[in-house]
Amino acid sequence: MEQTHSDHSGPWRPADGVPELRAARFGDLRGALRDGWADFRRAPAIGMSIGALYMLGGWLLMWVIDLREYRGLTFPLVAGFALIGPFVATILYEISRRMERGEGFGWADIPAMVSGTARRQIIYHGFILMFWLAVWSRVGLVIYYAHFGFNPAPFWEVMTTKLFTTTGWSFLLVGHGFGAFFAFVAFAISVLAFPFLLDRDADFITAIVTSFQAVLKSPVVMLTWGALIGVILAAASLPAFAGLIVALPLLGHASWHLYRRVVLD
Repeated sequence: MEQTHSDHSGPWRPADGVPELRAARFGDLRGALRDGWADFRRAPAIGMSIGALYMLGGWLLMWVIDLREYRGLTFPLVAGFALIGPFVATILYEISRRMERGEGFGWADIPAMVSGTARRQIIYHGFILMFWLAVWSRVGLVIYYAHFGFNPAPFWEVMTTKLFTTTGWSFLLVGHGFGAFFAFVAFAISVLAFPFLLDRDADFITAIVTSFQAVLKSPVVMLTWGALIGVILAAASLPAFAGLIVALPLLGHASWHLYRRVVLD
C-alpha cells in the first residue's frame, strides 16, 4: 500500500505524515452507518463470524469477572471490552477497503489481508491500547477499595446498601470522573487509528496523532459517534452478547467509511 500525504499545510497537520483532516458532520455518521450496513450485507458470513468471536470474548469476560470476583471492576472492564472493538474489527476495515477498490475477498484471503508492515503497527497500537485499559482497571480497583475497603461486602450488596450514602456518591463521582478520562483517551487514540494503519504505510504514532486530532477537530460529532457505538454495543450485549454478531461488523464497516470521510487523501 502506498503512503499518501497531503501537500497542504494547516493547523491540523502538526507533523509530517499526518494527513489533512476534514471536520466531521452528523451527516457523515448517518452515511457511514448506511454504507457500513451495505458492506455487511455484501459479506455477512465473514462479518458475523468475527462478531461471533467478539461475542465469545464477552462471555469469557463475564466468566472471569464472576470467577475472580472482579465485580467492582465490572464497569471499566466492560467499557474496555467495548473500546477494543476497533482492534478486533481490523479485518472488517480491510474488507470495506477492498470493496471500495473493487477487489475480491474471501475466507482464503484473510491471512494475507493485512500487509507485514501494517500488521506490526496494528499490533503495536493494540498493545498500547491494552496497556491503557490495564491501567484503567487498576485505577478502578484502587477507587473501589479506597471507598469500600480491601474486604468489602459482595459487589451487589455494596451497590444496594451503600450506593446512596455519602461514600457511595463519592465512589460514583470519582469513578465516573476517572472513567470518562480513560474512556475518552482510549476512544480518541483508536477510533480512526486502525483504519488509518490499514490504508497507509504509516507508524502507529502517526495513526494515534491523526485519530486524536480528528476527535479534537470535531469533538461533538466524534463523541456522538463514540456514544452511539456504546449504545449499540450495550443494546447488542443484553441478550447474552448475541447481538454483537451483527453489531460489531456493522460498526466495523461503518468506522471505515467514517475514516474515509474525515481523513483526506
